[in-house]
Amino acid sequence: MISLHEISFRIQCQALGFGFLLYSIVSVCAAEEPMTLTLAAHDYPPLIAQNRPYGGLLTRIVTESFAIEGVKLQVEYVPNNRSIAGVMAGIYTGSYGWAHSPDRDKKMLYSSDPIYTFRMVFFQRRGGEYPWKSLADLSQYRIGATLGNHYSDEFSALEAAGTLHVDNATDDKTNLIKLLRNRIDLFPMEETCGQFLIKEIFTPTDQQKIDYQTGAIWSVPTYVVIRRDYPNAKEIIDRFDRGFRQLGQNGKLAKLIKETLDAVSKTDPPTQDNAPDR
Repeated sequence: MISLHEISFRIQCQALGFGFLLYSIVSVCAAEEPMTLTLAAHDYPPLIAQNRPYGGLLTRIVTESFAIEGVKLQVEYVPNNRSIAGVMAGIYTGSYGWAHSPDRDKKMLYSSDPIYTFRMVFFQRRGGEYPWKSLADLSQYRIGATLGNHYSDEFSALEAAGTLHVDNATDDKTNLIKLLRNRIDLFPMEETCGQFLIKEIFTPTDQQKIDYQTGAIWSVPTYVVIRRDYPNAKEIIDRFDRGFRQLGQNGKLAKLIKETLDAVSKTDPPTQDNAPDR
């Protein structure tokens, strides 16, 4: 016959066992609870596009890479020059679609692998001739630039030295309008995004007035960035890296790129006044 003492002991053991099991279940659930992360971004369709399917190509790549590692991404859309400047100033946690530069490298951690390689080219008025072998050859021309963007170390050095005459504006749209109106001669922009923006802001007639050079200024790899002083910055980057690599290894990345670009390109632009600002 089992004594009352033995029964009590067994009940205590079962209770302890159940408690440990419950603790284990709660611990696993807590570990699997997704982290929520907010990154700043600016509209740069078809790569980043607030009102387009998936938020544009880069937004989808970053969102799905983080999701694989249990990170739920939220995107705060801000004007172009506030995105990266806000990260460097400690206002935002991070961003994506940005290249290395000396000042950024001091304040930000980068994903190990680039998420997209921008091909920067000069846009110009159709029929214009602006031959060059090195950027210094363009010293006689007016070149537009967008505040907050980095066009290459060479471009920045020549601008700082006064060799290049650079006229800054707050966004790419303004620069393309200035180009159309002969207020600047050249404007560097990512090739695909420049063509996309021209179709959005100009009438078919004005679209025919803008062309771009075939030679690239710079092919620039771009990354996810997190500011160095943000808590768990290294963990966030590590999670993204693992998710991004898995996305590429399982073959989903190539399919995702085609699917997203097709969806963004086929969607009508948001209703807006596409006439150039006066």
